[in-house]
Amino acid sequence: MSSSTTQTRQGEIRYQRITAICKSGLCLLFLFLCVLLLWVIVTGQTQSVEKIYYPMAAVLGMWLVGPFFFMFLNRSIQGSTVLVSWDQQNLYAGSRNVPWNQIRKIELAAPSRSRWQLAASPMYAIYLKDGTRIHIHTDHLLGKKGLQTTLNTLQRTLEEHKGE
Repeated sequence: MSSSTTQTRQGEIRYQRITAICKSGLCLLFLFLCVLLLWVIVTGQTQSVEKIYYPMAAVLGMWLVGPFFFMFLNRSIQGSTVLVSWDQQNLYAGSRNVPWNQIRKIELAAPSRSRWQLAASPMYAIYLKDGTRIHIHTDHLLGKKGLQTTLNTLQRTLEEHKGE
């Protein structure tokens, strides 16, 4: 993004990179423990009952935590920490530019599960006047208070620009 584009932006919502780094580190630690469980089985240091539970725990742990590790790792190495930004005319969400006059409402959506039974991250749902919807995923990088505060900021900004 050029410096002239950055200067014209009125507001933005960012996540803290350290949050993504810490969460990816915790996921990596958990994945390491899953591999350690498998290693214990391979080296034959388990009882007969443990040979059933350890691989199940390791595989389930990798399945549930592995995607989060890559999601947090991706967010921690991305160049920009901006989730959404805006100026007088548009709302910028990633590569999408949405004019304020096309937005009907903005809500916080938190689906309970993804299709692979993984916890889906909270997201901002931007409802457009043409009936379509745009999702801005937060990837579990904003806390509950941060989500609500930023949602209020987005809704207040939308109301300000509706009158123009």
